[in-house]
Amino acid sequence: MPEKPVTRTKASYILEIAERTGIHKRDVSIIITNFINALTDSLVKNERIELRGLGVLKNKKRRARIARNPRTGEKVKVNERWVPTYKPSSLLKRRINKVT
Repeated sequence: MPEKPVTRTKASYILEIAERTGIHKRDVSIIITNFINALTDSLVKNERIELRGLGVLKNKKRRARIARNPRTGEKVKVNERWVPTYKPSSLLKRRINKVT
């Protein structure tokens, strides 16, 4: 496990996949963009997304609550809302922790 996490970008994945597969970067970019759009559209429709070996993406409802503005201390009402969540697969957890 690296000491300082490295931030990867969409562009860096496009380049890596293009190099691994020999597919042109432009084509990989179109595929990756459409994949992300398809996932986003599924979450907008409140669908559960299961990517075997990676995990599950789904929406979770957060209840309404009263919060405080940290600067002023003023009470603020936060409405009920949906938030996307991610639960990693057990396979991914094992790979990260190098448990076989």
